[in-house]
Amino acid sequence: MHKLKIITPIATIAALSIAGHATAQQNGDIAYPEETLNWTVAFGPGGGNDLMSRTVVEILNKYDLYGDQDIIVENREGGSGAVGWSFVKNQQGNNYHITSTSGNFIATPLVSNTDWNYADFTPVGLLANDAMFFVVPEDSEFETMEDFVEAAESERLTVGGIGAAGPDRVVAGLLMESADIEFEYVPSQDGGQVVTSLTSGSVDAIVSNPSEVAGQIEAGNFRALGYTEAERSDIYPDVPTFVEQGYDFSFSLPRGVVLPGGVDEEVQEWWIDTMKEVVETSEWKDYLKTNGLSGNTIWGDDFSDYLENTSGQFEKTLKDIGATE
Repeated sequence: MHKLKIITPIATIAALSIAGHATAQQNGDIAYPEETLNWTVAFGPGGGNDLMSRTVVEILNKYDLYGDQDIIVENREGGSGAVGWSFVKNQQGNNYHITSTSGNFIATPLVSNTDWNYADFTPVGLLANDAMFFVVPEDSEFETMEDFVEAAESERLTVGGIGAAGPDRVVAGLLMESADIEFEYVPSQDGGQVVTSLTSGSVDAIVSNPSEVAGQIEAGNFRALGYTEAERSDIYPDVPTFVEQGYDFSFSLPRGVVLPGGVDEEVQEWWIDTMKEVVETSEWKDYLKTNGLSGNTIWGDDFSDYLENTSGQFEKTLKDIGATE
């Protein structure tokens, strides 16, 4: 009997089943799946991309959506996602490799000399949009964003985030531009390092997606001062948006799934159909609720168009804040 194989630990979910995916299905001339699936996470364990990927894999496993084949999840971190996504890009035409997207899937090729961009992959779907928090320690002197902004006008403050020019850097830049302040942005390799930088006192605040700091907020260790969506989160209704606090910007990340370029069209369609089942499960809806995500979905070619438009928006923003030329 095949079992789920993973490189780092994940939470255990009791097994149920959904009929229709228990065995390989015939799609045109292709029976799929018939081999082990290699799911690459382009970041280290514990971050938002890792959590989303492992949640999807748990659902696939729990409901037998990948039949009786194995699924191997592997973290290939480095270069703000460049290493992992390059690995998947180089699996051109391989129907048994897959990965998940985040803001860095768009931003990293814009600021680094990568051998790939979003157009090198086969789109499956956008599963959710992920906004960001601006977070301080619970014992911080900053009770509100106004407190932080006022202090930044006369003090040297530091703000941590993932990557030198990724989504966290974009949010930090948008805040500096909107509030007309300056602070030092301190990049980390992954979400776990960002959280550690705040708990250790290495930085005054961090930009982070809710999934990476939800536990610390619930435990009373962190306090969120701002939320980057245009409207407040249903999960964190007490956290004010930047817009309502007078800072004229909003921002969210694309949480989606892609395959290498050149895979069989029937396989792309199989994954679209399968992910449509994933997002209907109670486990996925619980994941969205727990992590404060919006459950917007876009599939196939429409997701490709979305990535193209989002890349254009990222490129303009990065140029506006001086992160790229």
